[in-house]
Amino acid sequence: DTAEEMIKHFIRKVHRRSTFSKPKIIVCVPHGATPVEKRAIRQSVLSAGARRAGLIAEPIAAAIGAGMPITDPTGNMVVDIGGGTTEVAVLSLGDIVYARSVRVGGDRMDEAIINYLRRQHNLLIGESTAERIKTSIGTARMPDDGRGQSMHIRGRDLLNGVPKETEISQAQVAEALAEPVQQICEAVMTAL
Repeated sequence: DTAEEMIKHFIRKVHRRSTFSKPKIIVCVPHGATPVEKRAIRQSVLSAGARRAGLIAEPIAAAIGAGMPITDPTGNMVVDIGGGTTEVAVLSLGDIVYARSVRVGGDRMDEAIINYLRRQHNLLIGESTAERIKTSIGTARMPDDGRGQSMHIRGRDLLNGVPKETEISQAQVAEALAEPVQQICEAVMTAL
């Protein structure tokens, strides 16, 4: 089991000196995880060598990590954009009041940037270049000046197959990301 091997690796990495160490491990799980999925995760953790395995819902872990007052009698919203999914949750009094998961995340944003450059510039870029664009100048809204920052990128010209360098602006990235960002915004609006 891949998950089990990965957990074993992490246990060995943290507890190098002691081969007898059996740590307590807490794993974040998506709010929508089924009981079967939770049982499989817990079993993988125990089989990997943990003494105890606890599970915590990802939105609660994210809120705690962000220092949000989740035990207060007020509503707190968490929007956790992962690689493949985005989880939107409203928390109050230490529990999840509402949660929704949409299959849009960072990977879909990278895809949108790749497709935009292919359509608009006849330029083929890889996933790592799209990720770099997203993290360097990515934005969900149009810059006030209509262009924003820009960066130079390299890829392959789809018309003649030779390497090509071009510049992409924040405004272009916002245009490329419009659809995935809209889907995330719709999930947030539904939660409100």
